[in-house]
Amino acid sequence: MNPLISPAEATTKITNQLVTSLSEKKHLSHAHGRVLASDILADRDAPPFNRVMMDGICINTYNHKLGSWRYKIIGTQAAGAEKMILPKGEFAIEVMTGATLPTDANCIIPIEKIDIQDGYALPHDGIDAEDNQHIHPIGSDCKSGDILIATGTTLAANELATAASNGATQVQVTRLPRIHLITTGDEVIDPSHTPSDFQIRRSHPTAIRSLIEAEHLGTISDEHLRDDPETIKQTIQNTLNNPEINVLILTGGISMGKFDWVAPLLKQQLGEPEFHGVAQKPGKPFAFWTNKKNNAAKQPNQNHTLIFALPGNPVSVTATMHRYILPALRRILGKTEIPNKLPLAEEFHWNLPLTGILPYKIKDGKITIHPPRNSGDYISLQGTNGFVEIPPHSILKPGDYLPTY
Repeated sequence: MNPLISPAEATTKITNQLVTSLSEKKHLSHAHGRVLASDILADRDAPPFNRVMMDGICINTYNHKLGSWRYKIIGTQAAGAEKMILPKGEFAIEVMTGATLPTDANCIIPIEKIDIQDGYALPHDGIDAEDNQHIHPIGSDCKSGDILIATGTTLAANELATAASNGATQVQVTRLPRIHLITTGDEVIDPSHTPSDFQIRRSHPTAIRSLIEAEHLGTISDEHLRDDPETIKQTIQNTLNNPEINVLILTGGISMGKFDWVAPLLKQQLGEPEFHGVAQKPGKPFAFWTNKKNNAAKQPNQNHTLIFALPGNPVSVTATMHRYILPALRRILGKTEIPNKLPLAEEFHWNLPLTGILPYKIKDGKITIHPPRNSGDYISLQGTNGFVEIPPHSILKPGDYLPTY
């Protein structure tokens, strides 16, 4: 490992290598969870007409103020029908919610506040009849040309509905990066197999895939390699030579053990890393490279291949994914993201000289920190909501705000 750097320095080194992904068009039916790459503008005012907000009758308040107490009903204005005209005088038109307001009407009286007898509407005594009552004015939500959905917005149900109501059935979104995961280790076997006493089941792909796919941060493929330097070398080389791969994640083989081949092989092929070693626990051996070679086949402005080499222990993998890789993928996609800080529910002491990246649980808007017993204690992560960053040698008090990931 190289000299340790701080988590903030590691974040800066990663961020400096990130470029927002190119964009592509997607139909609304395939755009959920994607990040908008171009503003969606209103193609007309919203609402596009003075919209009736209550079933009832429409009148002109001029007559009501003069003391009119009954109105002859001359027709019905239904939603989706051509706009009618309200004659001058003691006349009313029945209206339905969502209909356009008839010309020369300026007030809606709800159906429950009138009686209808012999073709006349009789408002109840003392009812309100004010100008613009129960009317949704034209252009009050937005004007034609206004930004309805801004670039960087993640498209969920409400945004997709807004786009559909504006006729934007094809939307420009950032392309999902293609991510390849390589796990290593002779002790690791497929989850469907029965392990021997000295083996463990492979869980990293399940965790990493879930984290990435839950936020629509990329498409991911994976493979597992034994601790054979030639196999690891060739697989890394093949992956780095593949112009379709934007991000390479490796787990295991980056510490200083006899069979830790990944770090030296990456260094052999790519040169010195941006960093190798972060003053944090867990995840101290975490390393980061960029592949500045073989970029001729890539499109202009496309990222260099990003290589994240993670320690092999499960808590270290999950911690570094939350603290560094997920935020990096969000930035690549152009997501608008505000770092979140939450208050601590109870006192917590952290006595190590390293930054703590520890799991937390949230309740009633406050967090409690739940340190694992060790970096292999994956069972302790159940029920946690993410990871919190704790400064070295900290005595934290209830109410202290901490950055969460």
